[in-house]
Amino acid sequence: MGMMARLRVAGVRVERTPGRVAVSVNLLHNDTMLSARVERPAGESAGVQVAAEAAVEAVRKAAAPGTAFTLQRASSHLVSAGPAVVAHIVVETPRGQEHLVGSALGRGGPLEDAAVAAVVDAVDRRLAWLLRR
Repeated sequence: MGMMARLRVAGVRVERTPGRVAVSVNLLHNDTMLSARVERPAGESAGVQVAAEAAVEAVRKAAAPGTAFTLQRASSHLVSAGPAVVAHIVVETPRGQEHLVGSALGRGGPLEDAAVAAVVDAVDRRLAWLLRR
């Protein structure tokens, strides 16, 4: 697929406490580690949403000035290959607004991992102009 991806998932950690879910995400952007942790009240789809939020928060740390990333929604869907997560992110830049959509299969692992991978899938294709060199 041409150039190698410049953003990859280095680690995802989920912590559940009564009524709360927290997700810590480490992304590798070239040689830079981008880390973020998000904690929210637990809910039916909280893990997927919180993991995606943490991934977007990590991506923000490498964003070019004047670029804002907002997670619109992360949701899981059942497809023939199993559960998949779709992430919808809105990016605001001085040049306007862009909608990014990414997806990832659960592959038998935690859906939080797939949520982070879906965010990376959405953002990675646009990294060249969205992130600082």
